Amino acid sequence: MKIAIVGGGPRGLSVLERIVEWSRDEQVIQITMFDPYGPGGKVWRENQSLSLLMNSVASHVTLFTDETLSTKGPVAKGPNLYEWAQGEAAEFIKKNNVENRTVLLAECQNLGPNDHCSRVFYGLYQRWFYEYVQTRMTEQTSVKFFKDTVRAVKTQDDTFLVYTKAVETTVDTVILALGHQENELVGNEKALAEYASEHRLFYSSPKNAADAYLEAITENTPVLIRGLGLVFFDYLTLLTSERGGVFKQQNEELVYLPSGKEPKIIAGSGRGIPYHARGANQKGYGEEYQPRFLKEKSLNKFKRKGKFSAEQFFELLKKEVEFVYYSALVKINYPQINQNRFNEEFIRTKGADSILEKYGIHQKDRWDWSAIEHPDQVVGPADSFQEFAKTYLHWDLKQARKGTISGPFAAALDSLKDLRDEVRFMLDHELFTNDDYKKWLWDWFTPLNSFLSIGPPLERIAELNALMKAEIVTLLSPEMEIATEAGWFIGSSKKDSNQKYKSHFLIEARLPKTANQISLNPLVQQLLRDEMADLHQLELASGEVYQTGALLVERETNQIRSKSGKVLSGLFCYGIPTEGIHWLTAATARPGTDPWNLREADLIAGTIFEGKQNMKGGWNRSV
Repeated sequence: MKIAIVGGGPRGLSVLERIVEWSRDEQVIQITMFDPYGPGGKVWRENQSLSLLMNSVASHVTLFTDETLSTKGPVAKGPNLYEWAQGEAAEFIKKNNVENRTVLLAECQNLGPNDHCSRVFYGLYQRWFYEYVQTRMTEQTSVKFFKDTVRAVKTQDDTFLVYTKAVETTVDTVILALGHQENELVGNEKALAEYASEHRLFYSSPKNAADAYLEAITENTPVLIRGLGLVFFDYLTLLTSERGGVFKQQNEELVYLPSGKEPKIIAGSGRGIPYHARGANQKGYGEEYQPRFLKEKSLNKFKRKGKFSAEQFFELLKKEVEFVYYSALVKINYPQINQNRFNEEFIRTKGADSILEKYGIHQKDRWDWSAIEHPDQVVGPADSFQEFAKTYLHWDLKQARKGTISGPFAAALDSLKDLRDEVRFMLDHELFTNDDYKKWLWDWFTPLNSFLSIGPPLERIAELNALMKAEIVTLLSPEMEIATEAGWFIGSSKKDSNQKYKSHFLIEARLPKTANQISLNPLVQQLLRDEMADLHQLELASGEVYQTGALLVERETNQIRSKSGKVLSGLFCYGIPTEGIHWLTAATARPGTDPWNLREADLIAGTIFEGKQNMKGGWNRSV
């Protein structure tokens, strides 16, 4: 059997490992991998700034399966990223004569289980993993890696022809494990890019910050940045400390000493508030919050009904978050309250206000979803948004430092990460109406979930606060708008007409969204053009068709569906190009939690070798 894997990042490597473990009884397996950047892929490549960090802590990152794997494939344990740093990493770095070897060897030595390592370091873990998987192969199994871009996949009888500029390969099975792709610019982005071209301005479209050309941005020049999520913090690093500025601890406060080479950064977004800091991790191996309102029994009850209101589901999910918050709050701030009795009554009443009154929870301590979603609502017309933002960031940092178990706020936000499979259950079983999917999951919950639980390492929030105090960064009030006028980009806020900044430089600080209909990836374009693949779309009650942006795949197996509706049994796609059918496909695999992406890789391997169509039926939250 011949198998091609397109994409050499974490998902491509995971499916390689699953194929190797599943194929032990097969006669001959020839695997070919394709990625122009080699094992690890583009995002984790070696030639990027060592200042760019992973957003997950080292002990919460793995490429290996463990005993929690629920899809019934063979388990093959190995070191997580932190364990690898303590063990095999130094020898691997020395043996391979890695660039920046001295710094990376120091990183091995100094990395703690709850630290955020450099992206380069995670890329090295992936390179080591690729070599390690080869030691697990039987004599009948082989793998080749081509540093090349796959431009087309075509059918020939019962096989597939895989084309790059340099080679043509015939295989039985193709697995697409593509990452974020560059998209054709449309709408506002296209108009801004064209304006920049006409007026010789600098416009950086959505991309990984490591791929942006920032040398053109000169010192003390105003630069507009749209977006306050993870990519924003990468740009901050590259435009400040990477230019020679220094962060220093002074009187228990972080301060920034400028190099003089920094631009003046004006940043904003629709919400106007940077993503929350990740709480200091206190969770060990496999330690997760166990649901009280969305237990497996309840989910199966929803499934038997056939449909369930998304609004009701997310109300229950909100109660999970509140339960985590109040449990930790009572433990720390209300020692006079019987914790067990409070928890029981909270669960029984679904967190009714009467319970909070009964136990004397002060109004100032109450969880307020409106304030959580829109923290700026306390800012009046005469108030300074800058002063509010600095105070807010200081508060956020303080809450994050309290930890993901003992800190009420940090624990509550972190519980959202532990509740992802409950959301996926509803998606996988299609229990929401199409209108509910769009309104509640994609338009409301997904951006809110990112804002609350997919934020940067807490030190990045401390750095942003220091940069604001050093007057390097100005945050716009919410509802940022970008206009053009007389050869300038104009950044303003709908909420404050007094805020208006002009610049010759505009950066879109976000990754390209999953939108395969406008993808510039030549393989995706070819598959759609030849009708070997199709786009996922939902018909709404109004008759409008909503394109999720995903490639159409079978939920259970990740096999691609053609334009005619036929399942192509040997053609698979999983991960980021399926965002819309699946949810949070870019998540990192965490040890001891039956991680989604390792389950999906295992399902693909199982489908290839045993045709296991029903492996997903075994999902169990408590496994």
